[in-house]
Amino acid sequence: MSRSRSYRRVLAAVALLVFAAPLQAQRANRDAPVRGGIPVLAWHYFKDAPEPGDGNLTESYAAFEAMLRFLKEHGFRSVFPEDARLPADGGGRQVILTFDDGHRDHVRVAEVLERHGFRGIFFVIPGRTRAESDRFLTAADVERLARAGHRVAAHGWEHRSLPASGTEVGGSMARSPAVLEEHTGADAAPDFAFPFGHYTPEVAEALNERYVYLHTVNPGYWDALSPLVPRMLIMTDVDPAIYRDYLLGGARYAPRLEPLTPDGAVADSVAFLVRGGRVPENVELFAISADAEGRSYVRRPLGERLRVRGDTAWVDVGGYLRAFHGPTRIVLSFALVVPERGGALRYLSPGVMYWRQDPAAVLPRPRPDAPPPASADTAAPPPPRS
Repeated sequence: MSRSRSYRRVLAAVALLVFAAPLQAQRANRDAPVRGGIPVLAWHYFKDAPEPGDGNLTESYAAFEAMLRFLKEHGFRSVFPEDARLPADGGGRQVILTFDDGHRDHVRVAEVLERHGFRGIFFVIPGRTRAESDRFLTAADVERLARAGHRVAAHGWEHRSLPASGTEVGGSMARSPAVLEEHTGADAAPDFAFPFGHYTPEVAEALNERYVYLHTVNPGYWDALSPLVPRMLIMTDVDPAIYRDYLLGGARYAPRLEPLTPDGAVADSVAFLVRGGRVPENVELFAISADAEGRSYVRRPLGERLRVRGDTAWVDVGGYLRAFHGPTRIVLSFALVVPERGGALRYLSPGVMYWRQDPAAVLPRPRPDAPPPASADTAAPPPPRS
């Protein structure tokens, strides 16, 4: 074992002890305000020439290389979470690069990353990892990624929504680490990505007993402290300028709205603690969750849906969902932002997720003989049961 890998494992073990406390308590106990944030990007599928039927999570290799060139030209270096340092702490421009679902095209993706001097976290679905596969990474592919210095981590067990499946929680906790350790020949990674971006406070607490870093699909910057790691999903129907502005804005991140309502809870109205003065009048809600027209990363002014009383701000999430996302949308992943000159966004809050209804009661429970669902990590739940 190399000295650097051994050092990373020691750091991960120490971090696991630190992050084992309740998630909300960790955020509430922060003494100093956050200054700067770590951008985190997430991709899914790749093709040389994506077609309309491939969906908005299929990126072209050319666009991927263009993003890597942008990162390199602007002085970014890729890091794993335990190595991340905020800009105010001397971290400079750092980025965490992640890839979901463990498709075979990720072998080529890894080669592109290596050519540009980057490394990534590849979230695979251990229940679909076989000795041979035309669609998913094989055991040999996983071993190759690990040898090249990438991280291979778990994306559930069979990619089922955790709040709706106790077997998925159990498999993610026990079976996934064992499979990855067998394939990589190393300790299981401390990272985990929620299938569909779905979690509840209880699910997050349970997974945090086994994993240090819990990757969401909530928009925003990571504070290098919280176990919940927000990620910006790369989507082909979203203006690339949104991602470039996000990357360059990490040093300016100074959140003024701290969640008080537990992240991932069922809540019609969500409370935020106001830090550092008054709340701007032009606060907007910036959601990855697709609206009623199928558009992601749309932002809208909150207006009367934001109320401030003393040092507490209340956001009418339920009213926002009903107004802009339609009756079938029961979950919303978002951050609170204000627009800056030139169109860039200043993030006032971390990325969060809230449910309009109890997901355990609404999401369909998988049958033991049912095939795993297709991936669509946009915080959109499978269709509710009738």
